[in-house]
Amino acid sequence: MFLHTLLLVMTIHAVALVSPGPDFAVVTRLSIVSGRRAGLWAAAGVASAIGAYTLVSLLGLTLVLAALPGLSRALSIAGALYLMWLGIQCLRSKGHMPESGSSALGGRRAYVTGFFTNLLNPKAMLYFGSILSQAVTPDLGGAHLAVVWTVLVAESLLWFALVATLFSAPRMLQWLRTRLRWFDRAIGVVLLGLAAKVGSSGM
Repeated sequence: MFLHTLLLVMTIHAVALVSPGPDFAVVTRLSIVSGRRAGLWAAAGVASAIGAYTLVSLLGLTLVLAALPGLSRALSIAGALYLMWLGIQCLRSKGHMPESGSSALGGRRAYVTGFFTNLLNPKAMLYFGSILSQAVTPDLGGAHLAVVWTVLVAESLLWFALVATLFSAPRMLQWLRTRLRWFDRAIGVVLLGLAAKVGSSGM
């Protein structure tokens, strides 16, 4: 029974991970602009936020968010503003590749960016507050819940680490060298669109 539940949760989460969204956009851009190290730190930040949401859902604290709609709206507005800020930063980018030896985005800042990109995404809150809480029943023991948490965090980290590695590869960088400005603008438009969608849902 537990194996069936675990496989179900892993499958649902895998589909959610590969769906393009703010997390993918941020990890991809940081990997290209600031290098593989920054991309991996951003991936770790996203995975950490996913771990926090998973823990909240497993502990049943989503009931608190359901009982406090004002908190949910506040998170939606904060998430929209944060996505808007990221989008504007992308649109303002001049599309310059980092030179060797130049100062790229530090690991701590990349981690924080990835963490808050996921944490302030109401879509993530809705996902973990509904699908995961339904798939993982309260009768599961503490050891089983710990396995579910570990698997989902590891699955998230592996996927975004793969994204960071792919988009920081030399061939990919060479191909993007003359296209980075337009790539940044495309990412910026996507982030602004997501911000508008998140903001409207939080009103």
